Amino acid sequence: MEAATGNEGAKARAVSATAFGCLDAASITWVANDGEGEIMGMYDECLAAVRG
Repeated sequence: MEAATGNEGAKARAVSATAFGCLDAASITWVANDGEGEIMGMYDECLAAVRG
């Protein structure tokens, strides 16, 4: 992950934060649904929402 501004770590941290945020959102949704559904499918939906 190269950054033109010299902040190479910024993009990597942003990607990591997004992944963890999506996992958190999927986990909260899964718990709110009483464990129903596939959590990894929910995670994929969360990532898709971020990607637009």
